[in-house]
Amino acid sequence: MRTETGPCECGEGTETFTFEMDDWNRTRSSTEIHCPKCREKKKRQIEAEQAHEKKRDEQLQQAQQLATERYLPQWLALFAGMTKKAAWERYTGGSGYPALGTFYQHVKHSGSLSQYMEWCLTNDLERSLCVLEVEDQEIDTLLQERARLWKPTSGPM
Repeated sequence: MRTETGPCECGEGTETFTFEMDDWNRTRSSTEIHCPKCREKKKRQIEAEQAHEKKRDEQLQQAQQLATERYLPQWLALFAGMTKKAAWERYTGGSGYPALGTFYQHVKHSGSLSQYMEWCLTNDLERSLCVLEVEDQEIDTLLQERARLWKPTSGPM
């Protein structure tokens, strides 16, 4: 375990950084801000990030809902009456994720091929629309805007 205390961002207070590791090399780190001004700034920043992520989630949900409303019957018909292997080949093009064995496990845990493929439509939306050979400008716009709003969480704040 290591603890370091230094000046905060504005210089009027301090921050304490704590790093911990256990016998199994699991780690945990935290920062405690002792400056009211910097703590408030961090709180506003976290709230803004949460609002940003909520907006991204809403865009994805809207795109998923549109895809389900517009293409679910067509999507399920594409895989109707197929063996699992034939469905996997159509869905993946015969390679990539999921591997055939993983696809079988997903179908098994979903209950049926049609239930798994319904899940795939909404949860692997971009690939599913490509497999369907559908170009939906409204869904594409939502997904592009969502991608534009993405920010890596590991970067500086």
